[in-house]
Amino acid sequence: MNGFGYEKKRSGRFRNILIIILVPFLLLLFSYVVYQIFIVPSPEIVGVEGFRMLPAEKEISFSVSNARNVEVLLSQGIKVVSLLKEPQDVQEKTYSLTVKPKDLGFNEGEAKIIIKAEGGWFRKAEASVDVIIDTVPPKLGLIRAPSSLSQGMAGLVLLKASGADSVYVKLDKTVFRGYPAGEDREERKLEYIVMIPAPFDVPLKAAYYAVAEDKAGNRVIRTLPTVVKRGRFRSSRIRITDDFLRRVIVPLKNMDPKGDLITAFVEVNEKWRLRDAERLREISADSVGEKLWAGRFLQLRNSKVMAGYGDRREYIYDGRSVSRSVHLGYDLASVSHARVEAANSGVVIFSGELGIYGNAVIIDHGLGLMSLYGHLSEFLVKEGDKVKKGDIIARTGSTGLAGGDHLHFGIIVNGVEVSPIYWWDGKWLKRNIEDYL
Repeated sequence: MNGFGYEKKRSGRFRNILIIILVPFLLLLFSYVVYQIFIVPSPEIVGVEGFRMLPAEKEISFSVSNARNVEVLLSQGIKVVSLLKEPQDVQEKTYSLTVKPKDLGFNEGEAKIIIKAEGGWFRKAEASVDVIIDTVPPKLGLIRAPSSLSQGMAGLVLLKASGADSVYVKLDKTVFRGYPAGEDREERKLEYIVMIPAPFDVPLKAAYYAVAEDKAGNRVIRTLPTVVKRGRFRSSRIRITDDFLRRVIVPLKNMDPKGDLITAFVEVNEKWRLRDAERLREISADSVGEKLWAGRFLQLRNSKVMAGYGDRREYIYDGRSVSRSVHLGYDLASVSHARVEAANSGVVIFSGELGIYGNAVIIDHGLGLMSLYGHLSEFLVKEGDKVKKGDIIARTGSTGLAGGDHLHFGIIVNGVEVSPIYWWDGKWLKRNIEDYL
């Protein structure tokens, strides 16, 4: 009896010890299960839109968060290929895949991308994307292009393309938009007009490339025969006075007249100039896709040329050089508050304050061609107004970075200021542009 009691007592002690050991473990296990089920976030897959169109080759990036394993599958019919399968050891990761459908044995047409992400217990995510595989590039042909362009000039390129969703000409990283011009029914190809500028500082060995691109991203590129020639530009030294700084820079910068006016002038002349050039590119990005102008462009009546396109200016203050710039238009002086005519017919695309140009008007003449009127004292038109050549649109003034009453007149081709002198010449305009429209 005593022996039985002792064994029973020892068994109870063992059970208590076991409970003491198991209870924390079970609580820990229970807590872990609760954590996995209710607290651990589900995986998230972001940025899969890039898979929707697959050309011959495409690099696609997407991000996955809260995952342990990630897999990407490309399927078409019964064919399934794994593009990626790997563990994820960070909370969020961006993946980059280079996909070449043809090399993987896929055909043109519909397919599907499936991205799987596994997280904690019962935590999974899947993204499915309907895909179009299109690896056939467009066709692109050259009808005409200028044999040469001097710095500051512009020319017209005619292209024909089929299977393209956008056609343009590229110079370095700058794109010049093409506008549909008609259809070649025999070859079933659309024709495109592209106005191309030669910026004042374009390198002499620069190359222009015609590009046709489809929605999938397939591209075909052709080098244009256009050669860049050196332009002839003047240089000048301009003395900056304290009176000029007080009259012009103080109101422009809205600053204390006792402040550092030279530093403010340098900022306006250099940083503002770059900023305003970017604004011009943005404004001129949305041109009408048809020719609105007629014949040569008009110069301000009874005006004298005070500065030309491409003039390289060095600014001198107190005997030392403080800043430099390049003038990208013509400064035309007449009487004070002279009436400004629309240089040609078009639509007013901008009417307002424009940095160094002060009060300015920009007229869209179609096909990427625009004219700029700066330093105005008064607006007589507003955005959206249709104007005819010779209509009075404003009066000259001295707003912006201007030392006196005059008109800054500029010509913009696909976002780039070129020399107006060519556009005032009816023979040049007809021979180089209009005869091909």
